[in-house]
Amino acid sequence: MEAAAHDHAARVVAEVAYEVACLALMDSLACAFTALQDPACTQLLGSLVPGATMAFGARVPGTSYQLDPVHAAFNFGTMVNWRQANDPALATTSGHLADNLGAILAVADYRARKAIAEGGSPPLVRDLFATLIQAHELASLEWARSCQGNEDESATGGTPTSASAASRVALTRIASAACSVTLLGGTPNQVAAAIAIARSEMPATEHPGTVFNLDGHEHWRIGDATSRGVRLALIALAGQKVPLTPAPHGNEATMQLAVLAELEHTWRAVAATPTVADRIRDRFAACVASSLPNGAGRQAGRNLPGPD
Repeated sequence: MEAAAHDHAARVVAEVAYEVACLALMDSLACAFTALQDPACTQLLGSLVPGATMAFGARVPGTSYQLDPVHAAFNFGTMVNWRQANDPALATTSGHLADNLGAILAVADYRARKAIAEGGSPPLVRDLFATLIQAHELASLEWARSCQGNEDESATGGTPTSASAASRVALTRIASAACSVTLLGGTPNQVAAAIAIARSEMPATEHPGTVFNLDGHEHWRIGDATSRGVRLALIALAGQKVPLTPAPHGNEATMQLAVLAELEHTWRAVAATPTVADRIRDRFAACVASSLPNGAGRQAGRNLPGPD
């Protein structure tokens, strides 16, 4: 479990990554609100048992649902990925920066409401962004490790291979499990346990291929992966015995440095391109405006606070 623990260790994250994470949240909310206009999506939403709610449960943006975090993660993760319209600038070879938001928002909201009710301190928005960045780093490292182990690419050179749709689902499940344990206050060993359990269900390269997006009738699968990640996090927190995992291939330290450097380069490139932020903010503002009376949300995107 040493590699898993190191993957999810605390790191100094460049400020530019927080700026991009904020854009990813706006982009995802715009996608989610648009998905709510499609009955094929909304019929999948809600509690597992119709009408069931949970005190201090996680709220699903754009709806009246208040659910346990496992099902809230499915709801929001499905909404975000329903139209597969996330901004392409926020995607890398392992998936989209927003892939784990279903788990992160659900667990963070549950933890925040519970903390407030008990007189504790809720997580900050900046904590949410940090977790989102860390989850994508983990997914990217997992993908690089899988490719290296299968000799599909060199982790330090060549053209990276993009994860197939099935691999992207597996990576989302693994990263969502890890970040959920972190948000719920788990120890590094519990984080490593969640990663190992999630890995054991299906390796990220179980289904090779280069088709990045899901078929039209399977847009719920990323939501399902985030939901499963939260469930596995709770299992790890309950002390489930960790399955044995094979030792990493090759030079682990070199691979990690290369992957993290590439991600930082990507986030800096996004931040240095004003048109990316402009189109995301404009789309977010338009989606909010169309959902509120009298154009009350017209300036929502422009007025949304930054990552602080």
